[in-house]
Amino acid sequence: MNGQRKRLVVNYIDIIGDDLKKVDEQIKAFLLSKQKVLEVALRELLEAGGKRLRPALVLLSGKFGKYDDKKLIPLAAAVEILHMATLVHDDIIDDSKMRRGRPTVQSRWGKDIAVFTGDFLFAKTFLLLAHSTTVENMRSLSKVVKAICEGEIAQYQSRYDKGVTVRQYLKRIGRKTALLFALSCYIGAHESQCSSKVLRCLREFGFNFGMAFQITDDLLDFTGDAAKTGKPVGSDFIQGVYTLPLIYAINSSYGEEVIEILEKESYDAEDVKRVIELVHASGGIEYSRNMAKSYLDRARAFIEGLTPIPAKAALENLLDGLADRSY
Repeated sequence: MNGQRKRLVVNYIDIIGDDLKKVDEQIKAFLLSKQKVLEVALRELLEAGGKRLRPALVLLSGKFGKYDDKKLIPLAAAVEILHMATLVHDDIIDDSKMRRGRPTVQSRWGKDIAVFTGDFLFAKTFLLLAHSTTVENMRSLSKVVKAICEGEIAQYQSRYDKGVTVRQYLKRIGRKTALLFALSCYIGAHESQCSSKVLRCLREFGFNFGMAFQITDDLLDFTGDAAKTGKPVGSDFIQGVYTLPLIYAINSSYGEEVIEILEKESYDAEDVKRVIELVHASGGIEYSRNMAKSYLDRARAFIEGLTPIPAKAALENLLDGLADRSY
């Protein structure tokens, strides 16, 4: 072992699996509606599944303090419902037909029903929080919702903008994705009465994990398998959303050819294939992977000094899994 202590490998399901099932049960019970169309849309949305990473971070962070499942499960459910709301609205903006291999709410029921569904989920989030957390946490979550909206607007306004910078991209994904991961860790630890030092470490862990998560997710648009990711390869840049690998390629020696293709009114299969080839040739994939790794390293550093409990090992295992993510 070269003098190093062997690190414990723990899957978060082994620690909080039972409570995550309770989170799902609470979400299903709380999202009942007397409106038939809304009820069916919500059921289909729930059946699409998901990794439940945000509620998992709420629960895992709670393990560093006085863990109380009666307090944390409703919080974890609220965070996931909020995430679901942002996905529904995101799909409307992007006109996405598929998510997680299933038709989106807006493609199945139309944009009007999708807007109402997203609004219903937002309302349910705050209603659940009002019964289960402090005014301080309500205020924190409201700020994150505001930031997510600003991130979505920034992404929409920068569509088809070939001059978008790496800094602008990082700021966008920080608001759009990373802040909710940070909040998930923070409210789990805060509700469990963790010290200010632990609160800061877990919040920063969540933010950096979220940054790495989004960069890795954006990489899959160029490296992923559509059958696994649930959306066509190249779908982001086809819709005008230019992410880190493409931004790098635009500013490389291959940029002229990339821009020439991007300026077409529409892309055929060969255009999409060529853009992906140019992104790979430019080094955009490697650059993005290194950027994601730097955020993973920062996340790991923030929890390095925390008490070595199984929850810490589970967080470290999440970092390892994200580094190897393929869907």
